[in-house]
Amino acid sequence: MTAKTGGRLGQIRSHFEKEAEAFDRVFFKIMPSYRRMIEAAVEAVPFQKGKALRALDLGCGTGNLAEALIKAYPGSSVTCLDMAENMIRMARAKLGKKRGVSFWQGDIRKFDYSGRYDAILASMVLHHIEKKEKTAFYRRLRNTLSRNGVFNVIDIFVSPDRLIQEFYVREWKSFMLNNGIKRAQVENMLCRHRREDRPVSLSEELAMLRRAGFARAEVIIKEYNFAAISARR
Repeated sequence: MTAKTGGRLGQIRSHFEKEAEAFDRVFFKIMPSYRRMIEAAVEAVPFQKGKALRALDLGCGTGNLAEALIKAYPGSSVTCLDMAENMIRMARAKLGKKRGVSFWQGDIRKFDYSGRYDAILASMVLHHIEKKEKTAFYRRLRNTLSRNGVFNVIDIFVSPDRLIQEFYVREWKSFMLNNGIKRAQVENMLCRHRREDRPVSLSEELAMLRRAGFARAEVIIKEYNFAAISARR
């Protein structure tokens, strides 16, 4: 199933289409503690390990988060959403022909959320959504969760304190450079991030989740400007 995306999100989609092949090779060198955050997002799912869940993976990329979830919860039914066709192609290859895994290409805001899910996971995708849209979108997600269902998020955030934000950016740049990303690539990446992305502060994100009706929303792991959040229905 597909859906077209234009404007700013169309530009983002175009970048991901081009970068899909190199995503796994490069992204772990770009984002601090990404592997640990994937582990934490799955560990914070509040169901007995081994249980077959119904789950959504928003912005699945090449399937890293879905793969970790399926490993912890074999037999789960997981729908992977992404706007980039090449990302979905890579995820299909990674996840193989696992029973219960399906894919949907398009804007995650336009997916049919009328089903019922135990877990919704989102990795590095929600900063693409405008702040003014988030509370209503999160309310839709909350309403599709089963009893005790959970919405676990990995994303990038900003600090309302200018000096802290400058510190975050310095540390992020240092992490990338120390992992072999060339300085020109780092600067280009940061420029694109400022132009295209819409991150909010961590406190704003938690407040929007609570306004959307989630009973609890808290940080489970944080590394500078990146964090994993768990919100319980």
